[in-house]
Amino acid sequence: MVVHMAKDNKTPISKYMNSDIRHLINQAIQSELANLLATLAEVKDPIQRLNFLTKLMPFVCAPIKQVSIMTARRETGEDF
Repeated sequence: MVVHMAKDNKTPISKYMNSDIRHLINQAIQSELANLLATLAEVKDPIQRLNFLTKLMPFVCAPIKQVSIMTARRETGEDF
């Protein structure tokens, strides 16, 4: 990667634009996702595998938030 300095000699200027960098990162992530099952199979320690999976969970599962019992009853139609 070639980096040039701006005229003020303080701000580096890259030959890549932000969209190019995003595209490169997206390609790298897509490549890793394609190999995810094989990578996970290589992790032999159950604790490391569990750590790996728990770090990925926020990207797959919807967050769970605490609600009051009254709100839950109202949303399910059990409000009296």
